[in-house]
Amino acid sequence: MSSRNAQSGSAHPKAQAVADSAMTAERTAFDQLTRETLKEIRLHCYRIMGSLSDAEDMAQETFARAWRSRGDLADQAHMRPWLYRIATNACLDALRRHKRERRLWGDPVPKHIDDFVGLGVPDLDIAWLEPLPDSALSMIADEAPSPHTSYELAESVRLAFLACVQLLPARQRAIFLLFEVLGWSAADVASAFAITPQAANSGLQRARRAFDAAYRHEPKWAAASDVDRQVAARYAAALENRDLDAFVSLLRTDATLRMPPWRTWLSGSDVLGVFMRQAIDRWSEFRGQVLQSNGRRAVALYVRTAGDEPWRPHSLNVLEVSEGAISSIVAFVGPLAPSIFANAGLPMHPI
Repeated sequence: MSSRNAQSGSAHPKAQAVADSAMTAERTAFDQLTRETLKEIRLHCYRIMGSLSDAEDMAQETFARAWRSRGDLADQAHMRPWLYRIATNACLDALRRHKRERRLWGDPVPKHIDDFVGLGVPDLDIAWLEPLPDSALSMIADEAPSPHTSYELAESVRLAFLACVQLLPARQRAIFLLFEVLGWSAADVASAFAITPQAANSGLQRARRAFDAAYRHEPKWAAASDVDRQVAARYAAALENRDLDAFVSLLRTDATLRMPPWRTWLSGSDVLGVFMRQAIDRWSEFRGQVLQSNGRRAVALYVRTAGDEPWRPHSLNVLEVSEGAISSIVAFVGPLAPSIFANAGLPMHPI
C-alpha cells in the first residue's frame, strides 16, 4: 500500500472520531438544557393540559422534537421561546388527537342543606383536572417577569384559574397563556401559530372574554401567607380529633367543597358540616399532613376504619383561605387519591 493510501485510510477514522466527539458535545449541551428548563416546560404543558401526567408526557415529547429539529434554531439566545413554541404545539397536537378537556366542576349548581342526601356515584368518565404539588414549582425562576404578564406564578397554577383556562378551546387557551402568563408579544404569538399579529390579538380578546366571564365568579385571589399554614394545620387537627365544631369554625359561611371525581359539590358551612359529620362517622381515624399544592396550602388526608387495619390515602385537600377562614376546599378523593399521592411524592401510609 502506498503512503498516500495509508494516510487516506487513516483519515476516515480520525474524521469519524471528530464527528463523534462533536455529537457527544452537542448531546451533552442539549441534556444540560433539558435539565435547566424541564420544570418550566412541564409547568407550561400542565397549564394547557390540566394534568400532571399528561404534562410529563408532553415535556418529554417537547425535548424529543427539539432534538430532532435542533438545526432549525439559528440563535441560541432564543432557545427558551423556541422550546415554548415546540411545547405549545405538542400539547395542541395531543389535544386534537384525544379531544379531552380537563374539568374541575361537575354539576352546575351546588347541593344545599335541604336537598343533600349524599354524593351519589363518582363520575370517572370526566377527565378531571389534576392537582400540582409545589415540588414541581421549585427552582422555577420568576426573577424578571415581563411587564405584560398579568398573573403571578402562584395565581397561574391556582385551581380556580386553571379550571377557567380549561374552559377555553385549546388554541385560545394556548394563546391566552402565552400572552397573559408568559408575557409574549402579539408578534411572538403570531410566529408560534403562523398567523398574523392581528389574528393573535383577536384570539386573545375572545379568550379574555370567555375566561373573565368564568373567573370573576371565583373568590378573589390573594397570595398565600402564614395564616394559610395555620389554618391548614388546624384543619388537619380538627379531622384528626374528629372535632366537627372545630372544622366548621374554620369555614366562611359561603365556603364551597368540590370533590373530584364526584360531580356533586357543596356550598355553605352548614351543609359542609352535615357532610363532614357523615365522613367522621364513617372512618375511625384520620391523619393529616400539611403541604403545598397549586400555590396554596393543602392537607393530605389518610384514613382507616379500625385500629388494626392499614391506613389508606383518602384525599388531597387544597384550601383557599380568605380573611383567615376557608373559602374553598377542593378534595381530590376516592379513586383519584393513590395516583395523586404518588405524583406529590407522598407515602401511601402516614409516617
